[in-house]
Amino acid sequence: MGVVIVTPVKNRLGQMLKKPGGIKRQEAVEAAGKNVETLREEYVAAIPGEIAALEDMYAVSSLTGRISFEILDAMLRRAGQLLTLSGTFGFDRLDQVVKRFCDLVTGMVDKKIDDPAAVGVHLRAMRLFCPGAVELPAEEADLMLKGLVRVHEFYGIVRLAVEDDQPPIPPAG
Repeated sequence: MGVVIVTPVKNRLGQMLKKPGGIKRQEAVEAAGKNVETLREEYVAAIPGEIAALEDMYAVSSLTGRISFEILDAMLRRAGQLLTLSGTFGFDRLDQVVKRFCDLVTGMVDKKIDDPAAVGVHLRAMRLFCPGAVELPAEEADLMLKGLVRVHEFYGIVRLAVEDDQPPIPPAG
């Protein structure tokens, strides 16, 4: 058996880690929160544009009556950005709709469903919960979200993004 020789290499990061100092965890979290808040205005203003980009992808499919799986994949990637924005900046209803949209699109691809109608319903729901839209009363908002669940049930699509207070939708059938 050979001998292993370990030669420590000095670098700036290693030296910094050995030195005491820095800031406390709570201070770091507070500073990060302030940094996120400085981005709020710019990124919240981008949300309607993200929804519009999804609507543009959908527009061609709504005319032909079929949506391609390539478009669904592109919409899913784009919706990920929207999901990050809605969740980060506290738009809970929009966040729920976007999660359901992602579940829908994933289910459509998995089940080879090319009917664009369900996609259109979810996009219109996104517009209803978009920042700057007229806020729906809680009862109407809940009805809208339940309607999206019924769309999923109709197509036999399982909800992947489970909310804290709701069990996943089991597969139909």
